[in-house]
Amino acid sequence: MAATFDLDAELAKGAETPRHEIRDTVARGGAAAELLGAGKAKIHPKITGQIRRAAKMIDGGQPEQGARILLKVLDAEPDLAVANQAMGLALEKLGRLSRALQFLERALKRDPGNADIYAALGSIAMKLGLLPTAEKFHRTQLQLAPKSSTAVTSLAAALREQGKFGDAVEVLRAAIYADQENPDLWNALGTSVLESGDIDQSITFYSEVLRLKPGYTRGHHNLARALELAGRVEDALPHYEASVEKALSEKDRILSTHALAHSCLASGRIARGWEIYGARLNPHYDMATRYLLPGEPWDGADPAELKGRTVLVMGEQGIGDEVLFANTLADLVEAVGPEGEVRFACEQRLIPLFQRSFPGMKVGRHYTIEREGRQIRHAPDLWNENEVDLWTPIGNLCRAFRGSLDAFPQRDSFLTPDPERLDHWRSELGAMGSGPKIGVLWKSLKMDARRSKGFSPFELWKPVLKTPGITLVNLQYGDSATELADAKERFGVTIHQPEGIDLRNDLDDVAALSTACDLVIGPMNATTNIAAACGAEVWFMRVVMASWTLLGTQGMAWYPRTRTFAGEGYGDWIGAMKQVRTALEARIEGRDAA
Repeated sequence: MAATFDLDAELAKGAETPRHEIRDTVARGGAAAELLGAGKAKIHPKITGQIRRAAKMIDGGQPEQGARILLKVLDAEPDLAVANQAMGLALEKLGRLSRALQFLERALKRDPGNADIYAALGSIAMKLGLLPTAEKFHRTQLQLAPKSSTAVTSLAAALREQGKFGDAVEVLRAAIYADQENPDLWNALGTSVLESGDIDQSITFYSEVLRLKPGYTRGHHNLARALELAGRVEDALPHYEASVEKALSEKDRILSTHALAHSCLASGRIARGWEIYGARLNPHYDMATRYLLPGEPWDGADPAELKGRTVLVMGEQGIGDEVLFANTLADLVEAVGPEGEVRFACEQRLIPLFQRSFPGMKVGRHYTIEREGRQIRHAPDLWNENEVDLWTPIGNLCRAFRGSLDAFPQRDSFLTPDPERLDHWRSELGAMGSGPKIGVLWKSLKMDARRSKGFSPFELWKPVLKTPGITLVNLQYGDSATELADAKERFGVTIHQPEGIDLRNDLDDVAALSTACDLVIGPMNATTNIAAACGAEVWFMRVVMASWTLLGTQGMAWYPRTRTFAGEGYGDWIGAMKQVRTALEARIEGRDAA
């Protein structure tokens, strides 16, 4: 394969986006530096040196350079198992997952008893979303290495990602019975029960991790996360602080700093939260976006630096985040002043909405590609080194202009829907029947066993949907046919499907449609953020009343015309729906009385 393998062509395809994030498994066997450990077959010293050098590069953040060395090795020894295995690891880090599988399969044919190869195969299968396949690989890994914590935690992760929480717990319990002092096993057990929704139990297990290994960075980080999900943000903060202080690597430190920033914001420590929120841009953070722009971005520390300058603002993260952070754009325009200029690069589908909302601003799209597992973003239509003085990701504007709750302006909207389409949708909704028009949505396009915990099961929406006197309007993008049919057949209600709109791609029209509704109810996502930014009345549904976007309150300072609902504890969707039903009935009674 090596003789015909074109690495440059492979890399030009960009990284394959992992469908599943692998978390809380022990650093797996088969890391590149371990490939030539004791017991391996004798290899020519020159080739051994080349593989060691490649392995060092792979583990040191230079997988492309390591892969180029391995190409030369494989040209000379195409059937060498360890070289094929190392190439598989390099390609995995480069984001070429499917090709990495091919090299690992070649290695397996020549070294079928190697548990580390099964570990690597399972890892890649997990990232590709081939969860049953990953489970099989990790079961074989565990058979070959029955005392390996890596094998146990990897298998538990594969089971957990399939929603087989009970099976994952049993695998871990059996391993803990044989090795009761192993903090990694307790840590994985905590994660398994946490992902199943049992937050209190996870706190117990993570606490055991820290009893067995005080100062364990991962234990502090995970306990903090569980406490935060339980709504105990103040209790979470010292554990995030400890995970930053005791981090064993820069990567771990940045990961925990990013989590600490969110926790500070969630607790109302707003200024400090924004100050350390810059960790999201650190290249050691796995989810960091790289910007193809020169120099360091403006950090938001001193707004006075903006006066009279031409500033390029880069939208970041998802569509909902771009809209949320756009709460600051008017402040930026004012800070730049009439002698300066603001340019804004946003998601292409948002351009009409932002251009209308900020007519004096130059609005264009950002271009994004995936390379080596990272998102890389640029705005060539807006960037000109002879014209632009500063550039900044839009989240940095929060540090400059939203350092306290008092800094949030009390304005109903900051985005402007198309007035003609708004009139159109008001006419269309009026024809659907009497009663207030309630736009509803209930899920994300990306739903897996873990992520689904953040969204109420559709059947629990029944009491809200059956509220008398309302007309329901579908705002759910993606495939919603099953739920619409269930609502009619099982609940006896009709959720009207607006005609002539693509709810996923026609975001400018979504802005008009959602604003035409009397009320929008749903989780916090692109649609609800757009609706709220346009001044629509929005009720956000949350899994727990603790989030960085709430900034230590129970409301949304970003959007004054919104309310937030959550149950008594994590995942108490029944309680949350009861609250919404009661509030909706009260709202209707108030309207009727008026």
